[in-house]
Amino acid sequence: MNKGGLSRSRVLITDDEEDVRRMVSHLLRQEGFEPLEAGDGKDALEIMRRELVDAVILDVRLPGKNGMEVLKEARRLDASMPVILITAFGGPGFEQEAMRNGAYGYFAKPFENAELVLTIRSALKRRRIDLDDFLLHPSVGSGFSLEEAMGSGDLVGKVVAKMELVAPTDFTVLIQGETGSGKEMVARAIHGLSRRANGPFVPVDCGSIPPTLIESALFGHEKGSFTGADRVQHGKFEIASGGTLFLDEISNLPPNVQPKLLRALQERKVWRIGGKKPVAVDIRILAATNQDLASVVQAKRFRRDLYYRLNEFSIIVPPLRQRREDIIFLAKRFLNLTNSELEKDVRGFSDAALEVLLSCAWPGNIRELRNAIRQAVLMADSYITPSHLGILDAPGRTSAKQHEPDKELDSGVPLKEIVRRTVRQVEQEVITKVLRETHGNKAKAARVLQVDYKTLHTKVKQYGIEL
Repeated sequence: MNKGGLSRSRVLITDDEEDVRRMVSHLLRQEGFEPLEAGDGKDALEIMRRELVDAVILDVRLPGKNGMEVLKEARRLDASMPVILITAFGGPGFEQEAMRNGAYGYFAKPFENAELVLTIRSALKRRRIDLDDFLLHPSVGSGFSLEEAMGSGDLVGKVVAKMELVAPTDFTVLIQGETGSGKEMVARAIHGLSRRANGPFVPVDCGSIPPTLIESALFGHEKGSFTGADRVQHGKFEIASGGTLFLDEISNLPPNVQPKLLRALQERKVWRIGGKKPVAVDIRILAATNQDLASVVQAKRFRRDLYYRLNEFSIIVPPLRQRREDIIFLAKRFLNLTNSELEKDVRGFSDAALEVLLSCAWPGNIRELRNAIRQAVLMADSYITPSHLGILDAPGRTSAKQHEPDKELDSGVPLKEIVRRTVRQVEQEVITKVLRETHGNKAKAARVLQVDYKTLHTKVKQYGIEL
């Protein structure tokens, strides 16, 4: 994925109408993306083979290879690359066929520019998650082992035991854990071990979809049900039928949608917006959150009855700092993966580097460890030393051990540097504590800390604080 982030992501627009390509290119350029263009499927596939492409907008009717054929070949080239189809000729059942073939989304012409941009951003976020999964385990499939991806320590073993117990059932499972701890990996593993493994696994990030669109995204809508609804839209429940629907960050679900989700879970039927009769769905529900959902219920921000419905079975994914026996295993795994990625031959870690890895608190969990190792491999030649792990001294990378000024003074660290480190640690701990107490509400936290919102936002970003 483009290392410059979403703002510089490269999006390939494939349409045989030059005016459409020019219009979409102009729109994407205004939004900060880098557009590429192709007039037919052959040219599009050639660009995908030789260029770094982060997402594709693909017309269905193209000269030569049609859009569905290009979609299938694009998925073979890069299974994680999101492809969004556009067409003026979609018919009944077309959207489901497109989703079965791996399309991320589908728009009928003419489409709303804002909705297209929103979908692209959502797709690129999903691609980052998919690429994370690939680096954690490059061949997720029927032979997938959670221990192979997360470690073989006792705590992971307990997660695996619970996962294997519940996977063959149709229990709804609530997966709780910190950001970057591997919640979606657990969900995918449950799906892979279930009787629904050959069906679709459909992830939905409840926190990234605007409240005004979440109901339609989940349950779909009928043609004419509201302004702009010019066709039937199948929701994620219908698309996931026969497989697993993964509701990520479920605690972000708006209050007005929660009773509708509860009804869908109870009846295994959904009502499209504007629909006159329910649509039966055959799905298994997995949900995840980085918060203690019972506490969110206690705070009256989440329905108690919905919580009990989702929590038929619970799995808590422990943070990396609680399973230190897995850190070296994972570090070596990421070393091997990055050696392959960069075509390097970094052989291992010095003793001092291993000590640094084990002393870090890893607030970003597995994802943070992976990023640190990848950067270290990039800089190292034969063995990784503490100097290659300098990123751990950056803001937001804290040690699992308490800051010890006396020892630093004995080591010859200047007073000014000791004070700077101490202030940074205390400031980060206080901000993190207040944000947790305010459930991540930065505006409320800023009032408690008596600082302006912009200052708090800057410090949260500086320290890499994630709740």
